This record gives sequence, C-alpha cells and structure tokens, in this order.
Amino acid sequence: MNKVLTILFFIIASKFNAQNHRFIYEYKYVPDSTKVDSVLTENMRLTIFKDHSEFLSEMKAKRDSAILRSSQKNNGSIGSDLSPGNIRSMVWKNKNNIKNFSTEFIGMESYKVIDETDLNWELINETKKIQNYNCQKAIVKFGNREWTAWFTTELPFQDGSHVFRKLPGLIVAIEDSRKHHSFQLIANYKTIEGTSVIKPFHLLKDYEVNRKRFNQKWNDFRKNPMSSNEQFLLMNPQITNFRSYDENGNEIDANAFKKAGREKARKNLVKNNNFLDLDLYK
Repeated sequence: MNKVLTILFFIIASKFNAQNHRFIYEYKYVPDSTKVDSVLTENMRLTIFKDHSEFLSEMKAKRDSAILRSSQKNNGSIGSDLSPGNIRSMVWKNKNNIKNFSTEFIGMESYKVIDETDLNWELINETKKIQNYNCQKAIVKFGNREWTAWFTTELPFQDGSHVFRKLPGLIVAIEDSRKHHSFQLIANYKTIEGTSVIKPFHLLKDYEVNRKRFNQKWNDFRKNPMSSNEQFLLMNPQITNFRSYDENGNEIDANAFKKAGREKARKNLVKNNNFLDLDLYK
C-alpha cells in the first residue's frame, strides 16, 4: 500500500512539475494607418515552458492543434473548421536568449526571422494597479515605435507579449505611443499542453533569415505581389495539373485567375500597412 502511494505521489508531482504557465493577452491593433478609428481585437497566448516561451494567436494555436490531431488520426490528411484568426506571426523566446525568432509571413511563405534586437528598457519610478497586480512603468524603443509597458514582480517571469521581455517581472500591459498596438493581460492559468508551435505543412517551406534579408524579400513581394495559389505553385513545381473553377463548376482561365489573385494581394497590402514592427516591414 505504501509503495502504491509513493508511486502515486511521484506521478502527481511529475504532472505538477510539468505544468506550464499560460497568459492570455487582449491585442488591440489598427491594421490600416489611414483609418485609425478602425480597431481590431484578437486574443493572444503566451505560454512559458521550462526552457522557452511561445507567443501566438489563441485562435491560430487552437486551429493548428486541431489540424495536427486530425493529421495524426487520419493518416496525414488535414482539416479544421476553426478560424485561423488574423494574426499569423509567432514569437519563440529561449530562456538563454540564444536564437530567438519570430515566424513571419510574406503571402503564404513563412520565414523564421532571427531576433537581433536589444531591448534597452528604461525603468520609470511610477506605479499603478492593473488587473489587481501592482505594476511599475517602463519604456523602450522597438520597431520604430516607442512603447510604454507596465510590469509586475508579483508574477515571477521576465517575459511578456510579442518580443517584449527582460524586465524584472511579467509585462501586464504595453502600448505604443501612437496607440495603434496594445496588449493587456486578461487571464492566466497552468497547462500541461506541450509545445504549441506547429511545424509547417510538408508542402510549404520555412526559410531562416536575418531581419535585413527578410525586409529585402518583403519589399520584393510588395513591388510584385502575387496570390497564395500562385506562390504555392511556384514553391511546389511538381504540381503541374492545377486548375481552378468558379461556383458553377466552370474552369477559370489561368491568366485571368492569376491576374485576379494578384489584384487581391495588392489590395490586401494597401489595407494592412500598419505593422507592429515597422523596422522589419519598412
């Protein structure tokens, strides 16, 4: 009996120690700098593991997990009815600050952009209570924006939303000076879920680049935008029998389809121009 209790104790202790901390932030942002009254909202999750943390859209995380489960259950076939959300970028931060990166997208191409930024925080002797946490003010420059953060030492994690980290406690709220991007902590709990960043689908490629190279690729795309379908075919030349059809089942002319796709991509670039990291997407 004592042996059974001992084993049970170690199982419970093991599960407790395996728990990770998850923080949900409400992200409010202005996607189009010419329409500052148009504010979108999406919940983001920061999950802190033993050796690293991950930050991504709550909707994207749930959808990617569902797709992974579907793929494992159905011998590689994937699918999910869940919405992917609007925020596709993800941030991976190692505890030792070596090779942190964000996953950024140019059209449907994903890039692992190595984080080369150095956050030089200035602590301000000003405090206030947010979400029942006693918080202190700090300011920093990042991505051609000035940010004001409020962090608390009552949560012993030197982390926060997006790339923001390395303060004496967890960032509870942060906003840029133009009030175009803001994050506020709205929930936290423990979870035993494993890593949530899903590897790219096998027909897609993931390129590792520095910030300068990504910016060059981004500007090339901005000058000559193309649709996701066109990108997909260029990335997978083995697919030679691609056809598209309208709602009535009639085949669409390939050139007309390409032209319409490029026009849609161009319009999307125009209305989504106010990036959080303006240096990366300049």
